[in-house]
Amino acid sequence: MCVLAACGKEQTVTGSVDYTAWTTHYGTKVDVTVKNGVIKAVKLYTDEDTGWVRTSTGWKEGEHDGDLGFTKAEAAYKNWISEKLVGQKVDTVKGWTVTVNETTQTVGDGVPHITGATQSSARIIAAVQNALSKIK
Repeated sequence: MCVLAACGKEQTVTGSVDYTAWTTHYGTKVDVTVKNGVIKAVKLYTDEDTGWVRTSTGWKEGEHDGDLGFTKAEAAYKNWISEKLVGQKVDTVKGWTVTVNETTQTVGDGVPHITGATQSSARIIAAVQNALSKIK
């Protein structure tokens, strides 16, 4: 029997993470394309697609020390995904330490994230890890 990931066939899987905190439904949904055990593409769904909040719109540029603000964080995702997620080995990303729940959204030491948008970066990585858990 030949496992898809081991046979060199491309596979796309969908993953998500969501939770409610402070009366807001946060979350992220992604499609992850994998071939030969390597991430080839990550499609990030919009808040309009999911009905969830990926990046808090209530935070203004520079409101918090190190905060990118909504507009800059949203603009940074595309480059960050192509530079830090695409090309990574599936096992590497599965091994990253990320915590996402109602009270904590963090990334472990050495886990790539967008400085100033750590919580939304954690949500994206957790959704990617959820997708990768579905690879056959």
